[in-house]
Amino acid sequence: MRTIILSDIHGEAETLCGMLEELNFDPATEELVVLGDALDYGTSPAETYIALRNLAEQMEKRFVYIRGEHEQMLLDALLLTRGQIANGLLWKQNGGKETLESLQERKLSPGKTALWLKDNTRTWYECQDFIAVHADIADEVIWNNEQETFLWGNRCIEENNYAGKLTVFGHHRVDCPTYLDGSGVESRFHPNYGTWFQLPRRGAIALDTGCGEENGSLTAMIIENGMMRFERM
Repeated sequence: MRTIILSDIHGEAETLCGMLEELNFDPATEELVVLGDALDYGTSPAETYIALRNLAEQMEKRFVYIRGEHEQMLLDALLLTRGQIANGLLWKQNGGKETLESLQERKLSPGKTALWLKDNTRTWYECQDFIAVHADIADEVIWNNEQETFLWGNRCIEENNYAGKLTVFGHHRVDCPTYLDGSGVESRFHPNYGTWFQLPRRGAIALDTGCGEENGSLTAMIIENGMMRFERM
């Protein structure tokens, strides 16, 4: 089964749908992993939400939606999951304003959107080949990590200190897909787009290439038969 991994779509529904079309993605047979921060900012957060919700309904367990800090801020703001009204201001200042306006324009209930996200996102995912998180990982044993590490952490990208089971993450803007071997040194490998490589067994891959930002793009990681390649839009 082919797996497609996307990260940090940030409300760019046209780019999301264009990428899936370009990859000839088949929701009936393939797996899709979204590494969080799919909403907030962007030109069409509501349409992005609708597209992901429709994919979730079609694909069921083959659709994996990792919760990023933007999804968490949305939940904190709209459901008061951390019990602080000030979280609403924090969210609106960080792209939530655009999401809220987009949902209201489409006559979608922000509360129901939040409930759907609460029920359909998770902070990590693990399969035979890789682990998926939003921002960071400290230990390949999932239970040894703090939830805040998955949502906000930065040691893996800054220190290149993780050499456990292959983990794919977003959150941190990189110019192109970046492989980190966990050696603790500056050695980083940047796979060429459109070229097949052997899928590493250990280390980490950073995938957020700034979709919706100036000079940014959406990068897709394709995994199939123990190989990987990257495409961008």
